[in-house]
Amino acid sequence: MTVALITGGFGFVGGHLRRELRSRGWSVVAVGHAGVSSATGPDADARIVDVADPAAMATCLADVRPDVVFHLAATSTGPDVVSRTVAASLGLGEGLRRAGLRGVRVVHAGSSAQYGAAADNPVTEDTVPAPVSPYGYAKLAAEAALCGLAADGSFEVVPVRAFNHIGPGESTATVGGAFAARVRDVVAGRAQRVTAAGLDAVRDFTDVRDIVRGYADLAERGVAGRLYNLCSGRPTTVAEVLDALLAGAGLDRSVVDLVSTPPNERSARVAYQVGSPARVQHEVGWTATIGLEQSAKDLLEGVT
Repeated sequence: MTVALITGGFGFVGGHLRRELRSRGWSVVAVGHAGVSSATGPDADARIVDVADPAAMATCLADVRPDVVFHLAATSTGPDVVSRTVAASLGLGEGLRRAGLRGVRVVHAGSSAQYGAAADNPVTEDTVPAPVSPYGYAKLAAEAALCGLAADGSFEVVPVRAFNHIGPGESTATVGGAFAARVRDVVAGRAQRVTAAGLDAVRDFTDVRDIVRGYADLAERGVAGRLYNLCSGRPTTVAEVLDALLAGAGLDRSVVDLVSTPPNERSARVAYQVGSPARVQHEVGWTATIGLEQSAKDLLEGVT
């Protein structure tokens, strides 16, 4: 049986990844700093570990002895986003080296924020990154740090850059999750209007369940050291996301109030970003299969 350890395994993506791996017959250990109750159960092992602490990670890794580590742990906002995100990669990498495990495969969950305002569209793995946010720089540095620690062959890394996620369980910190919460409030009578901004921005939205299936496929069939995008390849405006959520709730734009996007927001600085999934499709056989309407419906209803 394949043994997987997931850092950041108690979060939005981690929960979906646990379910995907268990459906494939894997043994799963979720690691993080909080949320054990959400990960426990007959098919999951949950542990509180500071991923940024190499000694703690070495102890955990020596005990679990994973075949694959899915490194999801990161911080997306706040003044310490760079230091905490990079520290998590350093802690994992140093922990693997100290544990003395050989042949472990690490799937590093990067982000399209690493590409930022890159000139190419669609964005390929050969596109030169041009991050515009602290998170984009943080993920780029974290990816480089982990690959650097693996360069001596002590473990192997499959670096992945996943584009915008959408789907059930999404937090209100994301555009889809925020819109879904506002739509639910109108339906429940807690609010009368849905406020929205940045509707003209174009992004590559991929259902989170497709994303985690891609992580698992790359763990099984990806090439170590080779970068892969995970994305749908479909340009989607933020307006289309909002409209899909409204339609799923039986509403329309008549309940929407448009407001201006602050000029310093990332969406204002990156007007258009769409990825190319050609490499992962050709080499691994993965493709996004869940459409926006289904993602929006399941996000509204909390279907997993």
